[in-house]
Amino acid sequence: MINYNFNIVFFIPAIKINFYIRFFKKYFFKRKIFIAKEMTKLHETFYRENVEDIEEFKNKLKGELTIVLSKPDNVQYPKEVNFDKRRLIKEAKKYLKRYSLKDVVKLIVEKNNLSKKKVYDLCLKAKNE
Repeated sequence: MINYNFNIVFFIPAIKINFYIRFFKKYFFKRKIFIAKEMTKLHETFYRENVEDIEEFKNKLKGELTIVLSKPDNVQYPKEVNFDKRRLIKEAKKYLKRYSLKDVVKLIVEKNNLSKKKVYDLCLKAKNE
């Protein structure tokens, strides 16, 4: 399973839909799928289903399809564990020499999977020391 924790949009030719459905079932299960055919046109059609439940199309489709895969269902976000404040402050000081406070906070949040508020407070402390 590909563990991207966000919605994904694909624009594909309709003739290849069955290939992509097999691909989605293999790598993107536990998501919802939305398929839009001929969006914003007179003969638009929409299909909504769970990825593991969608069937391949028996009839050939024409045109371009827009496919949206939702975030995975039941995503388990890691809980914040005890983190070493001294190490984070040291890391923040190093980054603050080169980058803005906003960029440093974003970098540390993504790297350590911590709450933005806690990291911001630590970065402010590091900046003022």
